[in-house]
Amino acid sequence: MRVYLLFLFAGIIYGLILPANIDKAKIDTESSPMCRAQLNSRLPQPATVIDSSINGFALWTQIQECIGYNPIVDAIQIVNKDFLDGRILNVHQAPGALSYWVHDNSVYIDGFRYPNSIASGNPSGNGPHICFGGVTFGGAIYEYGGWFSSLWGMPVQIGSSITRVIGKQLPDGNILFIIAGGNLIGYKLYPPDLSEPLNSGILASGMYYWGYDINGGIAYVFYYDDNLNIYYRSTTNGINWSSQQPYNMVWPNPYPNNVIGWTQMAVTDDGNPLLVFDNWNGDDNTYPYYSRVYVSHTSGQPCVEVSSSFAAPDTECVYPTIATGGNKAAVLYCMPRNNEPDSLNWWDFYVVWSTDNGRTWGTPINYTQSLANRPGLPQLAKRIDTLRNRVYYVYAVDMVRNIDPYWHLISGGLDPMYICFDYANYVGIEEGQRAKVKVENAKLNVLPNIVNDNARIQYAIPERQKISLNLYDIIGRKIETIAQGVYEPGVYTVNHDFSKFSSGIYFLILEGEKGAQTQKILILR
Repeated sequence: MRVYLLFLFAGIIYGLILPANIDKAKIDTESSPMCRAQLNSRLPQPATVIDSSINGFALWTQIQECIGYNPIVDAIQIVNKDFLDGRILNVHQAPGALSYWVHDNSVYIDGFRYPNSIASGNPSGNGPHICFGGVTFGGAIYEYGGWFSSLWGMPVQIGSSITRVIGKQLPDGNILFIIAGGNLIGYKLYPPDLSEPLNSGILASGMYYWGYDINGGIAYVFYYDDNLNIYYRSTTNGINWSSQQPYNMVWPNPYPNNVIGWTQMAVTDDGNPLLVFDNWNGDDNTYPYYSRVYVSHTSGQPCVEVSSSFAAPDTECVYPTIATGGNKAAVLYCMPRNNEPDSLNWWDFYVVWSTDNGRTWGTPINYTQSLANRPGLPQLAKRIDTLRNRVYYVYAVDMVRNIDPYWHLISGGLDPMYICFDYANYVGIEEGQRAKVKVENAKLNVLPNIVNDNARIQYAIPERQKISLNLYDIIGRKIETIAQGVYEPGVYTVNHDFSKFSSGIYFLILEGEKGAQTQKILILR
């Protein structure tokens, strides 16, 4: 297998000067027209415009995570590159209730790469951190006044001329930075105030960074070599590290020539790492490339494909990001609308959930099918909001042309873009409630039943079984498969587009190992 590294960078920096006044106001998202009305004039989705002064490089890769959620503080943080001046970092914060936003513009001004939200801190007052790679040096900044204070300190140099600095907080409060430049991976440990380094060292050389996360009291760093052999090291305090351990990836083989695409990893609350990646067809010369998204939950065990429920045998499922929390895991990935492979593709975002820490997965749900402009470059916050049962994410929308932001970026374009914030709710049944699901309650419902374009299909699965959900016309011909696969007990919701079908009576049939259910629907134009 070959490794394709898609790190294509444009060296253009805009020399425009920002106005002297810097916006650090709290914005009420319920009453202010800036956050929602501005976006809703273009996108019929209750997303929030976080910043309208970015280009695609602000969200270039989810390997560097610009959105973070801290479940202890119950707060969200986003950091992004400014479009008007390529040296500037902006930071945006909101409580989990999303009652207001604090926008801190120009937190840092210098040449840099890949901003990273650490979303650190605790309720006692310690504030969050951001970090970044840089042309001259990679560094980090601490909000010493605490969350939402807008009191940011001076940048601290973590390393010189390094590509990536990815920071996360250990349980003892210290900040552990992973430094990835070229094929060298190192680390530095700092106290929360970033005063003096506590420890540093090299983790691996001749390797490529896969992902990094801290949860359940354990920090894991994963990386791989030219032959796609995967290794990791772990620590609980950033001082004592395990020796290099091999991770036996059982690679899926859906294509004759496999290529690893985007990689990321997250650690569950019980300290188990989950690896996510997209596997491409190396013989495919089109864009997007035929690809599928997989999660590896255990070394030596087969990967689980999380993109199979909706994907045709030859389609493009790419750019995955992963989150964990409680007993759940979530993956967000992109799939082209109507499976049309063209360079100006329309990517929809699908979110798929697991309720057993990544071993089995439900049905992907399309969260962007109603958008009027093409979204791209999505990122999930690593932690799930278990209080509200949802995951937070950001994405970009081109402000100039209705084109794919990712394709525009890798082709050298620098259009200004919106950075948009949204979240996806878990729609299944909690573990403790699964035993209460009765066969007689496993109803198949469609809302609204008189369908124009889009409708919500909901169904319950009383026990683990293989199911298929198909649409039939009035004379009994199967015209579309909406969902299929092995499902865990739970309630599932699918938002489906019926706009391509003519007016008339149709039948949805949910077929399982224990029987079938039928729901008549009327499509009316």
